[in-house]
Amino acid sequence: MNRSLERYAILTGIIIFLCSVQFGACLAGPAIALPVALLMSAIATWLWMYFNLPSDHVWLPPLICICAVMLCVTLSEFVFRNDFVEWFSFLPAGIGSGLTLYFLLLNNARCALCNRRLSTQSLTFQCPRCHMRICDEFCWNFEHRRCTLCLEQRVPILSTHEQWWTRVAGPRYLRGRCQICLGSAEKLDLRICPNCRRPQCRDCWDFNNGDCQRCGTSLSDLPTSLTMTVAHNHHANIHNV
Repeated sequence: MNRSLERYAILTGIIIFLCSVQFGACLAGPAIALPVALLMSAIATWLWMYFNLPSDHVWLPPLICICAVMLCVTLSEFVFRNDFVEWFSFLPAGIGSGLTLYFLLLNNARCALCNRRLSTQSLTFQCPRCHMRICDEFCWNFEHRRCTLCLEQRVPILSTHEQWWTRVAGPRYLRGRCQICLGSAEKLDLRICPNCRRPQCRDCWDFNNGDCQRCGTSLSDLPTSLTMTVAHNHHANIHNV
């Protein structure tokens, strides 16, 4: 299922759940309707953030909860009974949702690139090149294992020291062309793949995270940040990928 469609389906279910419970509470009278509005708005907001539903504006969950509660109050007042006190249900609904949202977002981080709030269930990545925490939805490039900014700027990660390159890939290859960008050995620093013996320039080795584009063999002694990229927002732990 499309991810956006799935989110909106969950959001619809949460709203229906809130309205169903609140409508029943309104029929029981204000003594039940007001505390239920507080409780259900808090639960609905928690579910909203737990499932990482659309929340580009921080006021959106409280507004939706207030509208849902007042819809239930309106239906119950005009169809079944008339109690002026229940019209104040928007107050506990807004308070319950607002306080829940505040405490949930209090320690939540934001994506370093798009500034989107990261929920407790968000999958995030620590870019091995710039070391910023990045959301997986907009700012992480899975193919190249780096953030979109580092991909665009071609930020390097492999060592620039000649000794390191000589140790992991042997001395500079002085003839032929890079098998990726086709640059000549006269202009580029070519290094041979330890496995298939095909030459790649240092820039192409770096762009492919130290992997041979032909056979997939990785250079030895690569930076540990290349394999330590996945993080979960709640604990900010880093895991191997």
